[in-house]
Amino acid sequence: MFAQISQLASYPLKSAAGIALKQVQLTPLGLQWDRRWLLVDANGKFVTQRQYAKMALLHCQVDEGVLSVSAPNMPLLVAQSQQSQPILVTIWSDSVWALTVSAEADDWFSHYLGFSVRLVYFAEHGQRSVDVAWAGVGHQTAFSDGFPILVISQASLDDLSQRWGKIVDWRRFRPNIMIAGDLPPYIEDQCRGLRIGKLELALVKPCSRCVIPSINPDSAEKDNSLIKMLAEHRRRADGKTYLGQNAIVRNTTYGQLAIGDQVELLM
Repeated sequence: MFAQISQLASYPLKSAAGIALKQVQLTPLGLQWDRRWLLVDANGKFVTQRQYAKMALLHCQVDEGVLSVSAPNMPLLVAQSQQSQPILVTIWSDSVWALTVSAEADDWFSHYLGFSVRLVYFAEHGQRSVDVAWAGVGHQTAFSDGFPILVISQASLDDLSQRWGKIVDWRRFRPNIMIAGDLPPYIEDQCRGLRIGKLELALVKPCSRCVIPSINPDSAEKDNSLIKMLAEHRRRADGKTYLGQNAIVRNTTYGQLAIGDQVELLM
């Protein structure tokens, strides 16, 4: 069964708005620059839209490894690293070494969010293993929730749009790769992997959903009717609601992905 890549997106700052891409380099940590920066509170715990919906209005760009961020009523931040120091941060149950960026960046984000936070970076030599129970050994991720790549089909979102009575914006579900074609809804649940040229991705774990899809990516306002509809349709026996599949790179071939690339679905 074949499809094509219809959307690519990277999320350099975890829980900020994503960047829609026409093409992107695939790396051992996922799409280039994806979830390489993170905000943490005074205790080193990660901060996301789950608690602070206005993070949806943070917009990022990366130029030669330097993060730039804009937000409503804030000056542009160019987050140049200055005298980076390693600190231990917590993301879910993982403790991870990260690098500080700058006092200027910390002040900027603290002012925007209204409480003290720090901006940290996942270094090139950083180590954070993917759950071996699902993915096996040898796979890494940066500051994603747990896996380096998230795949969703357009057919799945089209089905949800019909059920919801409104178009479901893909940005609400924060995929890295969207696939489209003559596909049934939720085909990603049935696939063991995707082959894109010489690249092969393994789909290893369904993605459980939280409150974030209820947040409008343009206004940061919440609409719980989407989550309610999703739960009615996609809740499993464990009580969790799922959409999309977490993925890892199966082989050690890394290269470019581009919109329009043909995708072979491995069943």
